[in-house]
Amino acid sequence: MISELEHFSKLLDHSELDSCIIAILSHGVDGAVYGSDGKLVQLQDVFTQLDNAHCPQLQNKPKMFFTQACRGDETDRGVDQRDGREQTGSPGCEQSDAGREDGRVRLPTQSDMICAYACLKGSVSLHNTKHGSWFIRDLTDVFSKHAKDTHVADMLVKVNARIKKREGHAPGTEYDRCKEMSEYSSTLCRDLYLFPGFPL
Repeated sequence: MISELEHFSKLLDHSELDSCIIAILSHGVDGAVYGSDGKLVQLQDVFTQLDNAHCPQLQNKPKMFFTQACRGDETDRGVDQRDGREQTGSPGCEQSDAGREDGRVRLPTQSDMICAYACLKGSVSLHNTKHGSWFIRDLTDVFSKHAKDTHVADMLVKVNARIKKREGHAPGTEYDRCKEMSEYSSTLCRDLYLFPGFPL
């Protein structure tokens, strides 16, 4: 997997493209997925292959990573919902940018990335034996319906909302009434719209 990513990161075509999408569907543990050879690949190594230092042709371009894999072995038994909402506020703070002495623009090593995961750290990801992964199913459905006019991060919020509503049905097993919660992290610096189906 890493050798393929190394090859992919060096493609000169990236300079002609607007973005990059990597989808990984495998078994996994916290922070890593299994390759076809049975060896663990650290997700950070995957991200590093396409970061600003290792793939300059993708600098300032959005890079999307979708990972369907367990991130541990804990099943989420869920909790009963109670009425009431709690509002919390956090104090704001300001920080000024450091001066640019030499006039050159510097980039963080990793930026302009959005990483979506099927489940939370430490948890198993769930699937339907007939229809497959909950996460991939909801991800493809949401993106196919909303990519024409919705920012990628907002679509991932919709995916989260769908996953939140799902519940395992496997009477007599540890997965009966189990829950899953997808999540994403983002270092995107602008809104990202895919506009599929629209001519350039």
